[in-house]
Amino acid sequence: MRKAGKIAVAVVLAFVAALPGAADTLVQTFEDPTWDEDPSIPLAESIAKLREVHPYLVDVRGLDLIRTRRVHGYIGYGLDIVIPKGGFRGFGPYARLPRLVDEAWFRYYIYLDDFRPVSSGKLPGLADASRVSTAKGCKPSTESAAGWSARYMFDAVGTRGARPGEVPIGVYVYHLGQERDCGDEWIFTKALTQKRWTCIEGHVRMNTPGRANGLIEAWMDGERVFWKDGLAFRRPGENVGIREMWNNVYFGGSHPTPYRLGVLLDEIVVSATGRVGCADPFADDNHSVHAKALTELHARRLFFGCGERRACPDDDITRGQFAAMLHRVIQTPSGRNAFSDDNGHFAEKAINSLAQAGILRGCNPPANTAVCPDDPITRAQVAAMLRRTLGLPTGPNAFRDDDGHWAEKDINAIAAAGITRGCGSGKYCPDRRLTRGETASFLLRIHDQLAPVETLALPDVEWPPPGPPPPKPPEEEE
Repeated sequence: MRKAGKIAVAVVLAFVAALPGAADTLVQTFEDPTWDEDPSIPLAESIAKLREVHPYLVDVRGLDLIRTRRVHGYIGYGLDIVIPKGGFRGFGPYARLPRLVDEAWFRYYIYLDDFRPVSSGKLPGLADASRVSTAKGCKPSTESAAGWSARYMFDAVGTRGARPGEVPIGVYVYHLGQERDCGDEWIFTKALTQKRWTCIEGHVRMNTPGRANGLIEAWMDGERVFWKDGLAFRRPGENVGIREMWNNVYFGGSHPTPYRLGVLLDEIVVSATGRVGCADPFADDNHSVHAKALTELHARRLFFGCGERRACPDDDITRGQFAAMLHRVIQTPSGRNAFSDDNGHFAEKAINSLAQAGILRGCNPPANTAVCPDDPITRAQVAAMLRRTLGLPTGPNAFRDDDGHWAEKDINAIAAAGITRGCGSGKYCPDRRLTRGETASFLLRIHDQLAPVETLALPDVEWPPPGPPPPKPPEEEE
């Protein structure tokens, strides 16, 4: 498995106690180091160690470790999954539920990392398919091999009603009334966006044997995007139900992907007793007016908090911390060593980059040979940096407490651009220290203005390619 950097591990299993019917709940997180392949031992031993800690996993293959790595997730660690050029399978174990059930709800988070598929593929969903050869691979359920599946699916970027850069998402269903050998495809009313965590929820209710009264519904970020009833998944007398979450990330299809596809997954939860709901990444910001900005910036992987599920919205932020966060948002190129007092500092590279771009100046004018990375940063200093970031002209007088202040023109400029709304009562509070919550609101507005409209289109490739599909190695099978 590709190596991951060190990050703080969140105690995500605490969520189980808050979920409905915790005894009937399967929680899959990626905190345990057994998700990382140990290169010092045979791959089969790494798989055995993973299954020892996660005994609910079925059909774990070598590719499920080789093509994944743990990274910063939505909460704690998540799993970075890559389907390489010429590949099909990125990840695919089944996760068995504690018992066979007739109704279940699930939730997971997904993040697309320059994900530009030229055709359709599969994403995790509920199933009863691990015991049989049907309900996958264009093999519908039979009386001798009964099964069903309702994996989620994606299709080519910018197609099926999705805007340029967006990836259509839907559900790919093997059921008794399907119209063809391969599963039926039903596309949701919303699409996935690039480089943002999206909360995906689903609900499946099995049919009464002999009747077509099954149900599938789906939500994205809490909004219902699909609902269909009148479905049949099983016949009378069949021992078929909701048996597993199929953690499938798969391209195609008969032909492999002509481009690398990257996706992150986290917080996979299945409940047999009620809807799971989306998770709040921070437990300490509900009182803050900046809570929505903190959550959204976190969803874009631009804000990681100050500890386990903590945002510390009321804490002051230092010049070094602000430089690191601003650099993460605007991605200026690296720069040469600019200051004498930040050598070895965690934010040194970000500081040098912002200084090279003319955004960050020193703290000892006029020499500006020092940057004071551990000093608190003021709202006035931030106004000056943000104005330089966007190259803004000054604006009309916006606040009553900054007249004659050295940063007055900077403050008026970012107010006119909609970057700041002040600190209340017609004031800006220029000399007050900036908090982490205020930082999130500032940087979210900056990112909204700077981020180009995503226009990732279908790659310029003939699809499907000419000629017969290549043979598919067993490891690459669904």
